[in-house]
Amino acid sequence: MGLSSAMTTALTGLRSAEVQIDVAGNNLANAQTVGFKASDVTFATQFLRTASVGAAPSSASGGTNPRQMGLGVQVAEVAPDFSQGTLEISSNASDLAIQGDGFFIVEGTQGETLYTRNGVFKTNSANELVASTGQRLMGHSVNDDYELQTTQLTALTIPLGT
Repeated sequence: MGLSSAMTTALTGLRSAEVQIDVAGNNLANAQTVGFKASDVTFATQFLRTASVGAAPSSASGGTNPRQMGLGVQVAEVAPDFSQGTLEISSNASDLAIQGDGFFIVEGTQGETLYTRNGVFKTNSANELVASTGQRLMGHSVNDDYELQTTQLTALTIPLGT
C-alpha cells in the first residue's frame, strides 16, 4: 500500500469518525427531549483490494473466500432507534403517549402532514390539541351518531367544559 492510498484510507476513517461523533453529540444533546429517538451509525467498507481470488466448493471442500483488504470506510447508514421508550406519568391531562409502534400526525404551518413521537399537547384558542411548536394534532372525527369517520383527518378538538 503506497503513501497516497494510506492517506486516503486514513482520511475516510476520519470523515466517518466525524459523523459518529456528530451523531453521538446529537444523541446527548437531545437525551431529555420528549419523544426523541437516538440514532446509530453503521459503517461499511468503501473500497476493497483483492489479494487472492476465492475457489468454488468441491466434493472435498467447501471452497475458499477471496482474500480482500479494505482501503477505506464509509458511513452506510445513520438509523434512528424506534424501539419503545419509557412511559412516564404526567400531571397534564392532554399529554399523550404511544405504546409500541406509531407516530402522532400533526399538521405543519403550511398544511403539510408531519409525524412526531412527542406527546406533549395543549389546547389553543380554538380548543384544538396542539404540539408545543403550534402544530395541530390530527385524527379521525366522530359524527352526530358517534360513529368514527375514517375518510379524512381533522384537527382534534376538546369540547369546551370537558
